[in-house]
Amino acid sequence: MEQTDRETAMTALYEDYATMPVLARLAAGRALVRGHGMLSAPVAVVGEAPGEEEDRRGLPFVGRSGVLLKHLLGSAGIPWEYCYVTNVLPWRPPANRTPYPFEVQASEARLAAEVALVDPVVVVAAGEVAWRGLTRGSLGRFADARFQWHELDGRRLLAVPHPSFILHLKSEEAAEWKNATVDALRLALPQKASA
Repeated sequence: MEQTDRETAMTALYEDYATMPVLARLAAGRALVRGHGMLSAPVAVVGEAPGEEEDRRGLPFVGRSGVLLKHLLGSAGIPWEYCYVTNVLPWRPPANRTPYPFEVQASEARLAAEVALVDPVVVVAAGEVAWRGLTRGSLGRFADARFQWHELDGRRLLAVPHPSFILHLKSEEAAEWKNATVDALRLALPQKASA
């Protein structure tokens, strides 16, 4: 699919999604933060929802979590430019709360279609909400799947902790989680995606 066709399809996908009645309350008065990056990226990273900085700037993973994510990917040999980043929810929930299960469920079809449009080799689920939104419960619990690669819809799928989780840990524990995440990214990625 040509880049312009992908862009048109992505715009239509988000326009349809943003009008879902079940999400109207969440969307009211909030900026929609669409996925960002190369629409034919070999790696797609899915997070939970925009944070304060992402909401302000209108881009996913541009705050502290994004800085750490970029560092972790880079340490695993994956340039940021090779990634498409998005969230299960494109709006920041009130008081930065965890998305409700019905919000995640309402986002599953859009998320699957978004990933299919980008058509990456690898999808990284950053955190439990991303894992649930991507797998719809088909691959078990996030805690059991973390740091292992799986297959979903013909793509490699890796579950890693959300960078915000790591940022809230003490330095020694954070270093362990960072190392485990980088090691998992290295092992899960095929050579052509990390070359």
